[in-house]
Amino acid sequence: MAGLQQRRAQFIIIAALLYSLYILSVVVKPKRLLTRQLTLPDLDRQTIFQLPPHLQPLEDAGVDPAEVLALYDKNAVANQRSGQSRRAKTAQSKLVAKSRLFSRHPADAYTNFLWKCRTGEPRAVEVFETFVSLKHRIFEVRVASERYPMTYNPTIIALPPSSHYPFLIVARVRGGGFFQESLICEGKYIDEPFVNPWGFDVINRVIGCATNPRVLVVPQTPARDCTGIDFMSDVPGYHDPRIFWSNTGAPLMMFNQQSRYGCFGLWIIDLRSVYPSLRYRVTRGLLNQYPTVMELTRKEGRDPIEKNYLMFFDAETGAGYVQYEIGHGYRHFARLVGNGLTTSNMTSPFEVSCITEDATWHQATNAIKVVLCDYGECEPEPENTVYLAFLHKKEIPEEWKVQYKRYVAVWKSTAPFEMVGFGSKHVRFDNEDEWEQKFNVEGKFLYTVSIAWETNMNRYEGYLNENVIISLGVGDHGNAAVVMPVGDLMTCLRSCSHY
Repeated sequence: MAGLQQRRAQFIIIAALLYSLYILSVVVKPKRLLTRQLTLPDLDRQTIFQLPPHLQPLEDAGVDPAEVLALYDKNAVANQRSGQSRRAKTAQSKLVAKSRLFSRHPADAYTNFLWKCRTGEPRAVEVFETFVSLKHRIFEVRVASERYPMTYNPTIIALPPSSHYPFLIVARVRGGGFFQESLICEGKYIDEPFVNPWGFDVINRVIGCATNPRVLVVPQTPARDCTGIDFMSDVPGYHDPRIFWSNTGAPLMMFNQQSRYGCFGLWIIDLRSVYPSLRYRVTRGLLNQYPTVMELTRKEGRDPIEKNYLMFFDAETGAGYVQYEIGHGYRHFARLVGNGLTTSNMTSPFEVSCITEDATWHQATNAIKVVLCDYGECEPEPENTVYLAFLHKKEIPEEWKVQYKRYVAVWKSTAPFEMVGFGSKHVRFDNEDEWEQKFNVEGKFLYTVSIAWETNMNRYEGYLNENVIISLGVGDHGNAAVVMPVGDLMTCLRSCSHY
């Protein structure tokens, strides 16, 4: 009898515990951040963290910590606006967003804008035999310090709304000999009045540093094997930095440095680890996957010196990928599995390259994610988004004269990430001739360094009518940029479905 009463008491206790767990599961809903990887809708619902009062002053960014708390309200407004927009337009978006990629045939009503050379009013594109001229003007980017009055090859991203200034800029400098360094500063637009050659008062717009530029220090690494090019193992400093946002809102920098697997390789680091003031304004990307330098690996086809990687993310799963190279008849990319390690090549064996010219091709910029509609006309879905990046075709028409012709490449945002379109002509900007005449006397060039959305609205993707900022290196001793709607770039493409 006593044993029966004991078992009955145990049953009552277990039942009470199960009921308590059920009540907790209903009342207290766990955050999805703890159970699965962040997806794009999650980004608009993240908690806005305020700056703790004990944190040290932010002298390195020229920001008063007392003002930062008030500025965080801007992020909340941006998040709320984005969330309301999604909910209000979902019904309409289903009709418009029926994938522009379901059919990539040029006659398709949704994708024919990619294959046409749109001129429109006002004219955005002028078409020539071998290139298209986009009617957007190049302007100067100024990054200089007392120690380094000359910089080059800038890379630019837009900062969150909570920042005092709209841009973060990293530009290369060259010290004595082969020594490599980079400066970092926060930038803004500067309007300068001047009188043009015809006697009219006009405004010259540039981007300049709003905070004091300082050297961006990154941990150094040794080279494993530089056989035949031994001097490269002793080249101090990193070079070719590219800064960009990840799909979860982390500010990342990819750069070249001595490799653990060869002579030189590509490394990545979260900018919050080397530019601390950024930690208190970035309210997305809560998980720091790259707290220190991590090398991106390559299983097949690795050369002693690796360059020009780019990273992109699956629109459905959020998984990261590294694209190593692309050109006439080849394309190689792999999935990141953690700590910089990657899988074998994942290019579909059925993919046929639509880059028809057998030349020297380089990946020039990072990739951005584009929704194939204007803002407000549809919602971002895996079926209506693509990635866009610039490629360079390297030419040496005369001795000691190097030319980099820029082409637009577009591919799908979900596996197997097949190519959608590629530039039928290379891209030039409206006043590029003026810049070449000014700097190209001794065989210099305009090098396309990076591409980013001009405004950071706390989302990873952008729309056709939203502006991008394209940063340019001028002959290895100057900085420039051009701002334009991304839709103007997506013109005069060649459909890859026909190859």
